[in-house]
Amino acid sequence: MTERAPRGSGRRTPGLRRKIAMLFLLFGLVLGAGLTIQGNLSQQLIVHPIWRDLLQSSTNQYLADGDSRPAGHHLPTSGLVRGWNLRGTTLPGDMPPYFASLEPGYYDEHDMDAYDSDRSHAVLVTPAGDGRIVMAVDITELEDYQNMTAMVSVLIAILSGLMILCSVLWLYHSMNQPIQSLARRMEGLDPEQPSQRLQTDFALRELHDIAVLVNRHLERVERFIERERSLLDQASHEFRTPIAVIAGAVDVLKLYELPPGARRPLERIESTTRNLTEIMAALLFLSREAEARAPVEAIRLDSLAAVLVDDHEHLLQGAQASFVVAELQPLWVECPEAIARIVVGNLLRNAAENSHEGAITVTLADHCLSIQDNGAGFDTVAAARRYTQALRDSTKQGGGQGLGLFLTRRICERFGWTLTISSNPGSGTLAELRFPPARR
Repeated sequence: MTERAPRGSGRRTPGLRRKIAMLFLLFGLVLGAGLTIQGNLSQQLIVHPIWRDLLQSSTNQYLADGDSRPAGHHLPTSGLVRGWNLRGTTLPGDMPPYFASLEPGYYDEHDMDAYDSDRSHAVLVTPAGDGRIVMAVDITELEDYQNMTAMVSVLIAILSGLMILCSVLWLYHSMNQPIQSLARRMEGLDPEQPSQRLQTDFALRELHDIAVLVNRHLERVERFIERERSLLDQASHEFRTPIAVIAGAVDVLKLYELPPGARRPLERIESTTRNLTEIMAALLFLSREAEARAPVEAIRLDSLAAVLVDDHEHLLQGAQASFVVAELQPLWVECPEAIARIVVGNLLRNAAENSHEGAITVTLADHCLSIQDNGAGFDTVAAARRYTQALRDSTKQGGGQGLGLFLTRRICERFGWTLTISSNPGSGTLAELRFPPARR
């Protein structure tokens, strides 16, 4: 049977690397938005109403002085702001020719791009008598400066993006490899090997602290396990004495002539005492598992199975069921006899307790002990849940029913045996215990 680790009910939050990457990405987006806004603001300066106000003010000043002066008089003829008084068909030589084709009104830089793509002007054409006043401001240098700042903004955005990308990649590699190394070291810890510790030679201070804390936790767990093992060892020895006294008293009582009604209870006491003795032996064996391997002991499982079938016949008294030994091939198994008795006895006991009629077939062939009953069967998924809960309850509450399950699981893990139980409601249960080939 396989236990699966319970999954957390809450949702997992993004990892640290993803959070850092998201933070850098957010910073990049804010920077890009800022540069975009700055570019738009500088572009708005090109078409700002200030240019119209400037040209209108210059034109109004000229018109306020009177329009009887010669053409071009009092109009600026140099600098960024220049003006022309157009009368007749003669065009000033310093005025761009296409200004003469403009209708009265204001033309910003975007409007003038259709006439001249090399220079940028804002132009105001105002009717004046039989002529027109043309005022223009040359904003070519301002637009060139705006274009240059826009290019600089784009370069800053590209460089910032590259820096963010490089920073994320650097953080990913500088953090991912040490974290993966810590994970591999933790995964490499063998729970069956005591006194294991993580190496703490991490360059990152945080990972070093984590490794130190894990080692401290391992030390506390080892001390706890050692206390539990010591308590189990002492308790097993303490229980051996009263069990031995009860077994001795049973042997003495068997020497006397007892009433027929007392024979049956005496046999039950003897059987229970023997089972307790085997359980104590198994607990002592498992408590020493992490310290040293016990000497290899080989037993004949076929002979032991035949004896255990006879020992469990009393469980079927009053029921219309019986054990049927179909085949018992000779099989040597490397384990103490008490250990094998506990596992096989549990399987036989479970089959007997859940069978009320029919045959319970016991077969030992091809390194596999199978026990098939004709009981009511059960839902394997629900049984797996009950099995896991029973194991937890046995460790938390010391439940007697969970002790058999606990010992069966630990023994199978210890010796590399595989226990498979298949069942369907109404069709009985099949328990298969597979053994690895014995090393001869």
